[in-house]
Amino acid sequence: MFDLKKAQRLLEVCLPALQQSALVSLTTNHDDDDDDDDDDWTTRDDIQVDTLCRLWGGMGHVYRMQVKKANRNLTIIVKHVSSSSSTQGTRLSVGDQRKADSYECEANFYQRLAPRLLTQGLEIPIPLHIEREDGVLICMSELKGNSLSYLGEEETKAVLRWLATLHAATWGPIMADQAVSDGGLQPNGTYWYLDTRLDEHASIRSKGWEGRLKRAARAIDERLKRDPMQCCVHGDAKSANMLFRQRQTHQKEQRVVGMYDFQYCGKAPPTKDLAYMLCVAADDINDSYVDYYHEQLSDRLPDSAYRPSLDELKESLDLAFCDWARFMAGWGYWGTDVSTKVIAVLDRLDGGNDLGSEDAYREAVMREYG
Repeated sequence: MFDLKKAQRLLEVCLPALQQSALVSLTTNHDDDDDDDDDDWTTRDDIQVDTLCRLWGGMGHVYRMQVKKANRNLTIIVKHVSSSSSTQGTRLSVGDQRKADSYECEANFYQRLAPRLLTQGLEIPIPLHIEREDGVLICMSELKGNSLSYLGEEETKAVLRWLATLHAATWGPIMADQAVSDGGLQPNGTYWYLDTRLDEHASIRSKGWEGRLKRAARAIDERLKRDPMQCCVHGDAKSANMLFRQRQTHQKEQRVVGMYDFQYCGKAPPTKDLAYMLCVAADDINDSYVDYYHEQLSDRLPDSAYRPSLDELKESLDLAFCDWARFMAGWGYWGTDVSTKVIAVLDRLDGGNDLGSEDAYREAVMREYG
């Protein structure tokens, strides 16, 4: 239960981080006769708590905690995964275990990686306080902006710049592996990766192009895991996790995006983020967006880093489209239809004729994609 007593305690422990982040000033010049003391402005009477949403699987809630007094006004977002959803002593289903692990990952992200990403200018919530005594509790700043269900070209390019910044800041297998081992992020970024989606894989029909994809899926998953492009991906870059606003940048106004929900942030090729975002959030999946992302990523990578060519990026992206389509074929379709792209990859592997086994497709993927 999230009551005012708990809210007051959290506000008090968040104040140092709020002040350090310049989100609130504890010393204010009063122009009126308000004689409130700066030290007692966090009384419960000043706090309002609203429930924003319930977490997947009934594992907790997200709250907005607002404090208004005199000319002070601040907001803290609190994500609380209740202790009743803890894995200790309980055998969870594969899906529930994946969700429970994802909240630990998100707490690790805000605790260990977010501070460095903020120095890169990435628009993400500022971590204020994290607890693990009663489940998982994350206090963070509130992102500013508007939510959109449809992304036009300007918004899509803003997301591509955001993704390129994240990927470049965590670029390379060494840095990605370190984010997993030391940072506690997902060993396999994204929520649809094959290892935890075996039920969906089994439910894919065995005939037609979907049957061919079903037999090629493991080989494609293995190829993406050994892709030379590795970094930390967001893992759930859909429009519901984005907020857009205008910002003055280099003497011009530019559309920018802030993103949240880092439960599935972890190691993967950047093309997994790219394929997913283009399929479920963008207005199109045309090559101009791929070209733009490649340009933005290349500009952000250090001179010593491995820079993929545009052709290498597109090959990896074709496989990432197949990986996403594999999940959709077993779970249920939404977003842009990518069957044409998937069939093109399958035709390259089998010439249009089902190879009949996973081993045969593994050999074909090795031959065609290395």
